[in-house]
Parts: sequence; C-alpha cells; structure tokens
Amino acid sequence: MQGISITGADMTTGGQEAEPRVAADPDAASPAGLARRIEHIALAQGFDLGEVRPRSGWDAGAEVSTDRGKVAVSPCTEDVFRIEIRRHRGFPSSEGWTNDLVAAVGVANLWHQGGSLRELHDRFPFMSWSELAQAFEDGDPAPVKWRELLSSEWHLRDRWLLQAAHAHPRLRKFWPDMSHRSLMLCRTPCDSESGLVKIWPLEEDRFRVTMTPGGFRREVSSLSAALELAAGCFASLPDS
Repeated sequence: MQGISITGADMTTGGQEAEPRVAADPDAASPAGLARRIEHIALAQGFDLGEVRPRSGWDAGAEVSTDRGKVAVSPCTEDVFRIEIRRHRGFPSSEGWTNDLVAAVGVANLWHQGGSLRELHDRFPFMSWSELAQAFEDGDPAPVKWRELLSSEWHLRDRWLLQAAHAHPRLRKFWPDMSHRSLMLCRTPCDSESGLVKIWPLEEDRFRVTMTPGGFRREVSSLSAALELAAGCFASLPDS
C-alpha cells in the first residue's frame, strides 16, 4: 500500500476563484450542496464529469459515475475530504484524503478520462492503492488474492483448506474468498453469476460442495473428492 498524506494538489486560478463563491452556500456541507460545489468546480476547470449525485449513509457526500466504477467524495471534517474510487465491491481501488476540493475534482476527472492508478498517484500523491487493485488493473488479480488469503492471520485456522485448493491445478486460477469458514471460488471476481462454487467443511471429515447458478449441492466424504467435484462444477459451465 502506498503512503497516505493529507495534502492538496496545485490549484488553478479558475478553481481558486470558483470554490469560495459556492462555499458561501448555507447548504454547502450537505450531500446536495457538496454535489453542487463539485459541479461548479468542474465547470470552472472545463471538466465534463457527467452527473454528480448526492449520496447518503455513513459516508454521505457526492459521487461521480464512470465506466470504471464510482468516485465518491465525502467530508471527513470541515476542511478534509476523503476520495474513494469504488471499482470493485468489497474494497476501494484507490483512496486518499485532501483539504483541497479542487484536487478531489481533479481525481474524479482523471479517473473519468481513463487514467491509470499509477497516473492517478503521480498527479495526486495523496491517492493510495493496493497491490490487489493494481492486479485488477493489470488483468490478473487471482494470484494476488490467493497470496493475501494464504498469508492472512485472520484465516489461519482455514489455511489447510486454502492450501489444498491452491495446490489443485484446475482451481488455483479462480478468484478465492472465505466466508463463514467456507471457501468460495468464482470464475469472474466479484460476479457470482459467472459461476460460484463453495466448499463447506462439515463434521466427521465430510464436505459440502455447492454451485451457483444451477442450485447444485452434494456432500462427499473427503477433501480430495470435494476439490475434484468443485473442479468438475466449473468444467460443466458453458464457455469454461
């Protein structure tokens, strides 16, 4: 993970002039007010961000939709904003904190225009990203996810199952995750409809294997049988 600092990027004259006028809005701290501020700054900078929407919830703020996920901007304090690029469910592709809303709009614009994670960090050093996010961008995230799970102390008691599945030549190519001590293998990361197989350890050394879609469910009496059954489930999917 790259280092995180609270800082700002260089502000253009247009951005410096635009922001104070919008900040005078008594509703500027609300999600709708923040969305208006972002729209005003983008207009002053000549950026086309498309629709900027207010967002509610614990991380209330504003968001910009792109064809590579959403860029969310949330106020942390009166002067600091959190920017998060949400390209995949479960974790941010990149995040950072800055006291410069013009810089936050610059982040949204660069991502909207197709900038890479490295370009994002080079232009806005306060934006950090993980090895897994980079692996997604490079097109092969499964090996990094396997490495994270196999080295995680959180999943230490389930490491035997992870190790056995990773050692299987037909299973290690799939996207892994753990939930309630069951191993989940997905053909396409974060997309269960592409083909999701679960291996559940049961009592007395038995295992349950299920598959989505299709509603497949079977119990077997050994780990090796469960792994072979899981591999067979994936082989039965169309275009596998």
